[in-house]
Amino acid sequence: MQQMTSSSKQELLKLYDLMLRLRKFEEEVSVQFANGSIPGFVHLYTGQEAVAVGACASLRQDDYITSTHRGHGHLIAKGGDLNKMMAELYGKDTGYCRGRGGSMHIVDVGLGILGANGIVGAGTQIAAGAGLSSKVLNNGKVVVCFFGDDATTEGMFHESMNLASVWDLPVVFVCENNLYGQFTPYAKHSKVADVAEKAKAYGMPGVIVDGNDVMAVKAATDKAVERARAGKGPTLIECKTYRWHGHYEGDVYSYRNEEEIEQWKQKCPISNFRAKLVAEGIATEAELNAIEESVDNAIKEAINFAEESPSPDPSTVTHNVFVTENQPDKPLPKGETEENTLAMTIQETLREEMARDPSVVVLGEDVATGIFGATAGLAQEFGENRVLDTPISENIIAGAAVGAAMTGLRPVAEIEFGDFLTCCMDPIINQAAKLRFMTAGQVKVPLVIRTNVGAGFSAAAQHSQSLEALFMHIPGLIVAVPSTPRDAKGLLRTAIRSDNPVLFFESKTMYFNSGEVPKEEYTIPFGKADIKRAGKDVTVVALLAMVPKALGVAERLQNDGISIEVIDPRTLAPLDKETIINSVKKTGRLVIAEEGCLTGGFGAEVAAIVAKEAFDYLDAPIERVAALDTPVPFAPPLEQSVIPDEDKLEAAIRNAMGE
Repeated sequence: MQQMTSSSKQELLKLYDLMLRLRKFEEEVSVQFANGSIPGFVHLYTGQEAVAVGACASLRQDDYITSTHRGHGHLIAKGGDLNKMMAELYGKDTGYCRGRGGSMHIVDVGLGILGANGIVGAGTQIAAGAGLSSKVLNNGKVVVCFFGDDATTEGMFHESMNLASVWDLPVVFVCENNLYGQFTPYAKHSKVADVAEKAKAYGMPGVIVDGNDVMAVKAATDKAVERARAGKGPTLIECKTYRWHGHYEGDVYSYRNEEEIEQWKQKCPISNFRAKLVAEGIATEAELNAIEESVDNAIKEAINFAEESPSPDPSTVTHNVFVTENQPDKPLPKGETEENTLAMTIQETLREEMARDPSVVVLGEDVATGIFGATAGLAQEFGENRVLDTPISENIIAGAAVGAAMTGLRPVAEIEFGDFLTCCMDPIINQAAKLRFMTAGQVKVPLVIRTNVGAGFSAAAQHSQSLEALFMHIPGLIVAVPSTPRDAKGLLRTAIRSDNPVLFFESKTMYFNSGEVPKEEYTIPFGKADIKRAGKDVTVVALLAMVPKALGVAERLQNDGISIEVIDPRTLAPLDKETIINSVKKTGRLVIAEEGCLTGGFGAEVAAIVAKEAFDYLDAPIERVAALDTPVPFAPPLEQSVIPDEDKLEAAIRNAMGE
């Protein structure tokens, strides 16, 4: 066991106290889970106490940690409140997350605890983002990222390690190698016997320590934290340890034998530390017994608190899906305008918001030059610390942006093509969209993810999709779909200033289309559709590139005496249902036009809304215009046969008119 001479008696007794709290808390959780008081899943930390306590002992209170599904120990070691923790496990309203998160999602932002996480390896991305915040804001904070051995087989682990190394982020990666990934030995999942060896691939130090020796863990973490705080970048610490319980409570242990478990129990981090405290004359048995009695009382108090606390009110279940924001619905400025392309308007808006707010940063692949020019020149003006070219790694772009948004920045992340959103679905759907809800409003994620969609360039199936409708289905996400430079500027400004995660879809076919844009500052509220053209015979609800096509068809059909009302929703979530319904009640006919595939598209949702709310006003069946249910082909004639055009839209309108 590591020498204790460098620490005071008070510090050493604090380490003992914390390890004992972890152990006794988990022992009681095991009992309460078995008797049915605790619902759901529970993953206990018993046996690994030295890792959490040793690592957190190296941190300031304002430093950050990210945790795992086996996270009770990390939270207690960082100073978490036992009462609130136990109440959360019981699913009570007094818990950390008011019953929204449970065992795998406890957060205490005030203590720098960015959350336990049910997705294996996800904490590495959030840690990288928090490290980015620390570096940009120059606040001296360090992030300790806890994860298990099998998280190192996840792609997000490697992407996070690479980014942290390339950008010299102040992150200490702490691997709790308890020898098993769920039910399978680590050796069956990796040819590299020691996790610390993987640090070499990323140019950072890799250290192996006895994870059952709290002083050894603390010594290694002290050094790594000092290095990180000095701006020298990340370190990977591998702590060799063992979990005494199964992967989860109820696990039958069939993959381990009793002899192995007993061998590791002989290496108990708490009893061995206690023996050393007594042997070296640092503490007496009486002093340590007094600590144990105090801990026992604290655990009893936590149980009583949880049992006596009220359950959450079901009427509040939809609270904190979003940050409630007051977005004034003001008329657009009537003053001077200028003509600008969509791409240049995006660039101008980013420039203005970055000048206004130093917490706004732009990150993504090649953003310093800008593939469509939308971010060109920003790096020269604001520097590489705020305009960050990332590795080609969409998962870490989105994941780090989430962590940065949680810790003080307002990231605008660019995903080069909308098709590549499929490479970063977890940080968007499981992290950004859910964090505020799961934490009962403790967390804000002021994040914008910009991307482009649409076909027409012979870019084939993997660079031509329109996936915006997918994200309507995810509570917690705002989905913006501007069709003009004017709308793009107002919506993007609103998105950057919002405390909610926003997916901002731009049509690549419209980047170089021009339009009038007010010079005066303005915003456009989410959930407010725009009637692009008034009419009385047919309502056309159109998205993105289908908006100018709808306006073109409306102009053409006017000569035939057909009056078209064109509605641009501008945001899919929230959706302005009222404007659409009122228009249909006036015209009696509805055509919905989008570039995405027909099945499961935005149009299906609008059709369902109108069928329920305005069915009696319909004079004709609802018509839908969308791409064929096939991948987008390469050859121009094939591509044009798949994507919707003005002729298909006109035919749908004439059908609605009964022609």
